[in-house]
Amino acid sequence: MAQRTFATARAIAGRRRPHISFADIGAMLRPTATTLIVLTAWLCLALGTLAPMAAGAQGALSPEQQVLQDKLEGQRAVVDGVEAALGRDGLRSEDLDGLRARLDPVRGNLSAGIAILDPAVADLYKRLQELGAKPAADAPPESESIARERESLETRASALDGLLKQVRLINVRADQLSDRITSRRRALFTDTLLARSFSVLDPNLWISAVSSIPVEIRGIRYLLTDWRAYADARMSRTGQVLVGLGALGIIALVVFLQNMFSRPLRRVDLDVDGEPLSPLKVTGLSALVAIIGMAAAPAATLAVMALLNAFDLVPPRVVEISQGVLIAVCILAVGRGLLAGALAPMSPRRRVVPVSDEMAQLIYRNAALGLWIVATAVVLSTIHRALVAPVPLTVATAAGMALALVLMAGRTMRALGELADGPDADEGEEAKGDARIEAKPEAKSETKNETKSDGGGPSQTMLQWIRFPFWVLNATIVAALVAGYVSVASYLASRSLFAVVLAGALYLIIALINAVFIDGIASGPRARHVAKTLGVRPASLELLALLVAGVCKALATVIVLVMVIGTFGTSTADVRDLVSRITFGFTIGTSTITLGDVLSAVMFLVVGIVIARAIQRWFAVAILPKTSFDQGLQNSISTIIGYVGSIAVIAMSMGQIGLNLQNIALVAGALSVGIGFGLQSIVSNFVSGLILLAERPIRVGDTISVKGEEGYVRRISVRATEIETFDRAAVVIPNSDLITGMVKNFTHANTTGRVIVAVNVAYDADADEVRDILIGCACDHPQVLRSPPPRVFLMAFGDSYLKFELRCVVANVDYALTVKSDLHFAVLDRMKAAQIGIPYTPWNIYRGGPIGTPPPAADD
Repeated sequence: MAQRTFATARAIAGRRRPHISFADIGAMLRPTATTLIVLTAWLCLALGTLAPMAAGAQGALSPEQQVLQDKLEGQRAVVDGVEAALGRDGLRSEDLDGLRARLDPVRGNLSAGIAILDPAVADLYKRLQELGAKPAADAPPESESIARERESLETRASALDGLLKQVRLINVRADQLSDRITSRRRALFTDTLLARSFSVLDPNLWISAVSSIPVEIRGIRYLLTDWRAYADARMSRTGQVLVGLGALGIIALVVFLQNMFSRPLRRVDLDVDGEPLSPLKVTGLSALVAIIGMAAAPAATLAVMALLNAFDLVPPRVVEISQGVLIAVCILAVGRGLLAGALAPMSPRRRVVPVSDEMAQLIYRNAALGLWIVATAVVLSTIHRALVAPVPLTVATAAGMALALVLMAGRTMRALGELADGPDADEGEEAKGDARIEAKPEAKSETKNETKSDGGGPSQTMLQWIRFPFWVLNATIVAALVAGYVSVASYLASRSLFAVVLAGALYLIIALINAVFIDGIASGPRARHVAKTLGVRPASLELLALLVAGVCKALATVIVLVMVIGTFGTSTADVRDLVSRITFGFTIGTSTITLGDVLSAVMFLVVGIVIARAIQRWFAVAILPKTSFDQGLQNSISTIIGYVGSIAVIAMSMGQIGLNLQNIALVAGALSVGIGFGLQSIVSNFVSGLILLAERPIRVGDTISVKGEEGYVRRISVRATEIETFDRAAVVIPNSDLITGMVKNFTHANTTGRVIVAVNVAYDADADEVRDILIGCACDHPQVLRSPPPRVFLMAFGDSYLKFELRCVVANVDYALTVKSDLHFAVLDRMKAAQIGIPYTPWNIYRGGPIGTPPPAADD
């Protein structure tokens, strides 16, 4: 909103930029909407003038060609004029803006012409290709109608192709001139920024500046007198009073709207002892504070200026000064609004940045003072430029702003250090800890809010990181002022202040993104409802929300960094040109790729893959089961259908982008030679990995046994598969071994597994009772499934025992060993309770005596 306000303000106030010492401010405030409208109009004009050419491809071309040739000559004349003007020395930033304004419509016309001519020429050559080449001299003659049609098509195709080449040539020249303008602007910005003027230690600077003040005051009086005469010549005093009352009414209306939209904030601020606010409500209210603070004053100033300009009551020189006033108001309002939204100095309940009340108030107060300093310097610089003030006065203004910002920043950093590292910090922390311990359970939410506003760890850690770079930056600014590089010093000082403001804005934006996507959608109480509404799983919704939040936060960070660092002389026209090149296409080799083609290809690929998978599933579920094919052949057919569909969709998507499949085939043919010589095993593993990922006979998390190694599948890549054994050792197995060798997968279809417990009992035991005991032990275990039920088998008649086996199925094969151990314990206990004997072979223990001597009797 602030950028839009700035752009409209500059459209009203004029096209001149502020002094270079404030170029960092002016670079953010260039017009965009008006230029876009003009560019759209020129594109429409180009479509209107070049459209007859496409129709001419179907009929007589001479009149249309002549008209287009005349239009083309006009565009060439503009390009020649811009090129000649760009070759002159001493061009100012305003001159470069004018050249860019003349060149951009031409580039739009040429791009539109190429977009129309290209398909028309392609259609003509395609028709010629259908007619074929002329027959040889010794071949039978063709019909006269075919010969005339070929000659007519060749004539028209040659004419249109020549015209297309001319348009492309001029378009290339225009693009090169645009790049030269951008480079020239950056060089001009760098030269002006690094220009050396007066040192702040030079007494002549301050003496000349002070002596120039009376002259400028006199010029201001003359300017006000001229303004009064200018207004009197265009409107009576009564009309001027009415216009003034209208301006006051506009201001009153803006104040009323500001108060109306601030009512939710006042209700929250009055409810001091209420329930803690949710993250979404906190960030929403903070964003509302920022928007209201940023929009109110600039909107009122812009409306008042529009009212005065509507009645032509402002002379040109005052318009230039009003531009500076509007910029100053925008800087002050936007900066204070962002700081108020992020820090909330008077309302801890809706504070986003985790700092204490003292720190929040200190940062807000000093940053607002710095914004006042910058805004005042902008107004003074505009007045100096409008009144053609002496250079020492302009330099003194920029140097005074830089010095004031350095002093203010140093004072702020020292105060923050005292708050974070004060002598009573430890006592304060102990007191807070005792207060938390003695607090009642009912006050937990209130204590949580107080903890959020304490100046604890986050602020101290942040200060530790920024202290040294801060003092280095201040020392650099002071050194630049002493050395005479006032423009560099003012640039760095103002940028450092903007960095503080935009850091708070970035924190607020990131907090808002987290509250909306992560707390509100991914893991909030509405997550399940939103997932059900969208028809996706909650886990998929959470992943999507995290991805969108990450992209939004990365984009916000990049935008803030660009605004802090600056564009180094690059105008909004240059940025718009870069965006248009990406949008309308860029060339890689002989292929031209546009953003629209890429997006459409991606969309086509996604939809095509979904359709291919749906067709594959339809064949696998509805068609193939009705046939007499076995299950293996059905799986093979459905897999081949999936592969063919996916390959076809990928090929069509590449054609949608504009890639030539013949070139890709040549590259694949060249690679096949190398594959045949030395890359067979690598390609074999690669193809096997694709098969594993596509057919999924082995999945991540499966328990498998291959080549004597048994464990869990942890990762499947296109070259090898990683298995973690039960000893926690990682085994890497080539994918070709998993495809061509024998693999035992314990959890391929499900996670169930069989457990066998072997038990030997004496011959005098009741076999039915033994069976009941074994089945009872299995049924009582929670991991044993009831379907299929446990079974007991009498396996063999031993020399002194009956061999029984209990076979049951557990729900998770990972717990098979645990279940088997539990069953052993249970069987042993129940066998003892039922007095069922378990035969065993007695052994004597040799304790060092003579062999054959009976062991000594144990003491009673």
